[in-house]
Amino acid sequence: MMLFRNRRETFFSIILTVLFSFTGCVDSTEPNFDFKEGVIFVDSFVSTTPGASFATITETAVEFGKFVNNFIDGATVSFRNTDSNQIVQLTEQEGTYLPPDNFVAAVGDSWELLIELPNGKSYQSSPETLKSPVDILDIKATYNPEFLFRDSENDFLPGHFISVDINDPVDQENFYFWSYRSFEKLKYCEICGNSIFRNGECQTNPQENDDDYIFNYLCDSPCWKIRFNQNIKLFTDEFTNGTTINNLPVADILFNSKENIVVHLQQFSLSAEAYQYFRVLKDIVDNNGNLNAPPPAGLIGNIFNPSDSEEFVLGRFTGASTTMRTIFIDRTDITELPVDPEIFTAFEKCTMICPSEFCPPIASIPSCEPISFAPCTETRFKTAITPEGWIN
Repeated sequence: MMLFRNRRETFFSIILTVLFSFTGCVDSTEPNFDFKEGVIFVDSFVSTTPGASFATITETAVEFGKFVNNFIDGATVSFRNTDSNQIVQLTEQEGTYLPPDNFVAAVGDSWELLIELPNGKSYQSSPETLKSPVDILDIKATYNPEFLFRDSENDFLPGHFISVDINDPVDQENFYFWSYRSFEKLKYCEICGNSIFRNGECQTNPQENDDDYIFNYLCDSPCWKIRFNQNIKLFTDEFTNGTTINNLPVADILFNSKENIVVHLQQFSLSAEAYQYFRVLKDIVDNNGNLNAPPPAGLIGNIFNPSDSEEFVLGRFTGASTTMRTIFIDRTDITELPVDPEIFTAFEKCTMICPSEFCPPIASIPSCEPISFAPCTETRFKTAITPEGWIN
């Protein structure tokens, strides 16, 4: 994040937006500071693992008195290998920019990010060289019925923490960052509130009805919900260099549903500069109730506008080699209630009987065929492809 223009008030006006961008929160917040609109935020990784490289580009705004971060579509985004001059184009998919599925960087390569917005503005990053990865010796999941206290619930929530064992190399400083994707079986592929599922989407019922209702449509094939980490996990070997590190907590997995889950853990080997950036960002995320503290001098990213050295550009492009491990978690014997309540509605039978005395009238729909299933549409948060490590 490039924050400094010798004007600290900018930090206070934009840091909430940074928090939302990183954690993936969807709730907006009332502005409490002098908010600056039109600031570009970039979050991007280039990795040695297929599917781990991406770029997101957003712009700060205030809409109806709320802080928002709007995704910028239509940009031209690419990775450039600064050694070979190889250009890899990224394509836009569901609020992010992705390279080809088979793209991987190599250890020792140096890459930079290039961006051209639809308005003609261009941005780029400083080059990042990928360090050697560190193997994960073992991975474990430990369940705790009082895993996390949530203020909004005024109660403890159940969940698992994922831990790893690693042999830290003795011949170099190592800086670690962990992220994950988790996969849970979905029962319903579409949930339509006050609407019905027709022609691939939830459509308003043309027959007026004053009652609220929900139609649940079962998945017509095996389908998995995809979740992503919502916090930052970091570690440095400053005090453990060259040792075997056991039971190091690296991921938090809430007990969102009773379905079994497989977790794809990614361990990134960062540069010292990238580690410092994420450490400061972690401090902000973990202590976001105290935004009036002086802005830390280390919160500086590597994205810039080559045509305007005075422009703030938030975020960072990070090159990191990656080690991935999977772990399957069987939730069959867990007795606590899940965080997300199981979806149930008295109108579920309406998806199979059309029309019916139990359901809102839909006889005026030209094609009122009974529908009880919906397809598992491939998205960033849903897939019909059996995830690696899944156990039936």
